Amino acid sequence: MMNFTDHEVMLQHVNTRIEFHGEEERLALDLTIKADLPNTALDEMSPTLRRSLYDADRQTDIVDPDSTPVLRNPQLGTLRWSGRFAPVRFALRDADEDDEDRDLHFVDARMDRVRFQPKEGGTCSFVWHVHVYPDDEATTAHTVYFLRRPNTLGTIVAPDSDGIDEPPES
Repeated sequence: MMNFTDHEVMLQHVNTRIEFHGEEERLALDLTIKADLPNTALDEMSPTLRRSLYDADRQTDIVDPDSTPVLRNPQLGTLRWSGRFAPVRFALRDADEDDEDRDLHFVDARMDRVRFQPKEGGTCSFVWHVHVYPDDEATTAHTVYFLRRPNTLGTIVAPDSDGIDEPPES
């Protein structure tokens, strides 16, 4: 569905909550992540999505003949992609730190409420809601460290469309 490694992201919001698994209480974090990605990221969502939103430039790009920078319908605004994705591998790291021990990793995250806004020039602004289960309070505090912090690099590895757990029909 969506895969990128060490791309600049912004952790915009953190919501802490307790989930009940039977009698057991488990700390959960709901994270809102934002990133600007090239419109080729739309190809991972659907092979026809990018071409339905963008056209090629009138002058052929010799370096990248598959370039599609011209937004067809800017009036569409922000679009939503339904479904829930799990398991998602999610990581954050401070681009200014060389110490990999400070990186934050979650291997059993869930992702939903995917929104994206196609922009002129071939960029898409994405917003994801990622749900994680921190191992302990130190991991929770480390997550909050990244809140609205510049120079944050993120990694998301999410399943393809076969990994979608469709929400129930209302």
